[in-house]
Amino acid sequence: MASITQERASGAEQRRAGKRWGPVSGLSFVGFFLASVVVSSVPANGAPDKDWVAAYAGHGHAAQHLATGILLVLAALSLMSFLTVLWTRISEARRPDPISPLPLVAAGVSAACIAVGGVVMASISGSMLASSSPMPSADLLRFSNGLGFAMVGVAGMLAAALSVAHLSLLARSAGVFGRKLMVLGLVVAVVLLGAIAFVPIVALLVWLVSASITLLRRRPTAY
Repeated sequence: MASITQERASGAEQRRAGKRWGPVSGLSFVGFFLASVVVSSVPANGAPDKDWVAAYAGHGHAAQHLATGILLVLAALSLMSFLTVLWTRISEARRPDPISPLPLVAAGVSAACIAVGGVVMASISGSMLASSSPMPSADLLRFSNGLGFAMVGVAGMLAAALSVAHLSLLARSAGVFGRKLMVLGLVVAVVLLGAIAFVPIVALLVWLVSASITLLRRRPTAY
C-alpha cells in the first residue's frame, strides 16, 4: 500500500512539473522560428537565376535550407504544444463549464501549415543531400521557397490568428489573462492577417513571450 501511495505521489509530482514547465514551449517557438530565419538564406524573388542556383549549390547551402525546414517543424510542434497548454489552463479554470475546442482545432491547423511549409522549403535541399539529386531550375527553387513561405506566413498565421483571438477572450473570462494581455492577443490576431508581409509575424512572437511568462508566473491547478 505504501508503494502504491508513493507511486501516485510521484506521478502527481511529475504531472505538476509538466504543467509548470509546459508554457516554456511558447518560448521554444520563438527560439526555433528566429533560428529558422537566421539560418535561411535565399535571394530576392527578382534576383537572377544564377543567384538562386548559387544559394542552393554545395553541401553547406543545402544543409542550411534543410536546417530551416527542420527548425520550422520544431517551431510548429512548440506552437501547438503551447496553445494546447493555454487551452488546458483555461479549461481547468472554467470547470465545470465546457469551453469551445475551436482554438485547439485552429492551433492544429496552424502547426500543420507551418510544418508543411518547412518541409516544402527543405525538400529540394534534403533530396540533393540524401540522394545527390541534380540541381533543379531556378524557377523551381523560387516556387518551392514561395510555396513554403505561403504555408507558413499565410495559411499558418491566419489559423494562428483565429486561435490567439479566441484563446485571449477565453483566458480573460476565466481569469487566466488580464485585460492588457487579452487586448494584446486581439491586436496580434488582427496584425497577423497581414503576415504575408512577414514583419507582422513579429507580433505573434511578442504575444507568445508575454503569454508564456504570464503562465509561468501563475501556479498551475492540481490534477
